[in-house]
Amino acid sequence: MIVYDIKCYDGTLIHERFAYKYHRKKVLPVGNIIAFRAPMHVEFDGMIDSEDVLNDEFIYSDDAINFCWEIPNLCPMGAVAFQRLFNTQIANLLGNIRYTGHSIEVDGDDIIIHAPHQQHGIEQDKGKCSVSITYTKDNVAIGHTGINIVAGKKAPAFAFSTNLDNSQVEALMLEVCELFYEMVDDIFVATSKVIV
Repeated sequence: MIVYDIKCYDGTLIHERFAYKYHRKKVLPVGNIIAFRAPMHVEFDGMIDSEDVLNDEFIYSDDAINFCWEIPNLCPMGAVAFQRLFNTQIANLLGNIRYTGHSIEVDGDDIIIHAPHQQHGIEQDKGKCSVSITYTKDNVAIGHTGINIVAGKKAPAFAFSTNLDNSQVEALMLEVCELFYEMVDDIFVATSKVIV
């Protein structure tokens, strides 16, 4: 589901379950996702990653695609495993000629695009186009993946701007939401077919 009324991602959306707020009676037991385009401005109150807080590495992007997802019945290890699988699938899409057409790698949960770019006046051969976090609360995994469209001046030097145009942004949001539902449905079916 694409949402158009979120003006800025500040991190607090994923501090609690949010799927019912957007999906209402269409909440699915296998998981739910929303996508929206908004700047990212996540400081102390919105942060979940203690390493980033300790290092004062807050999240900034002038323009980004945001995916927030919620999946019931995942332990913390399962949440991280899903996050990494999900981000790998997003990376596969981003590398397609329809979007960036560049070589992409996934390092943990980070999506790295191998293409020359400049951030803060520094010429670089590759850069990180994503931010991502997941955790579990009350047996529910909640996560966020943000993809920079325009990283902006407050983003770190390693941040990569994908510079996707409006039609690419809309297409990627739709494609990733569809991919999410295909993945969680397929995973659920795989858990249901065991006969032993």
